[in-house]
Amino acid sequence: MLLLAEGLFRLDVVISGDTLRTVVRNLSSGELAMEGGPASDGGGSVAFGDVAAYQPGRSSVEFALGSGADRVEVRVLIGTLRFAERGTVRVSAQAIVRAPAA
Repeated sequence: MLLLAEGLFRLDVVISGDTLRTVVRNLSSGELAMEGGPASDGGGSVAFGDVAAYQPGRSSVEFALGSGADRVEVRVLIGTLRFAERGTVRVSAQAIVRAPAA
């Protein structure tokens, strides 16, 4: 589990090679609708000096939960750092959850 919004959703991430797979688990009683197509890198990552060795990466995913007055839109930004010497990847995320613009 990467991110949990109690009563709304849980975001899981699986890394396999150079692929980042996201799984959104709907914890609400409303409908889950993925938006904006498949997850995307949303832009490049620039690194200088020693940090470049960690190959920083960025991805995003957008979806909506519920309908009508109960609908919320969610945008998740996911960041990765690769630690080649350990064979691991550190993943972090932040989400913005808001009611749609009127």
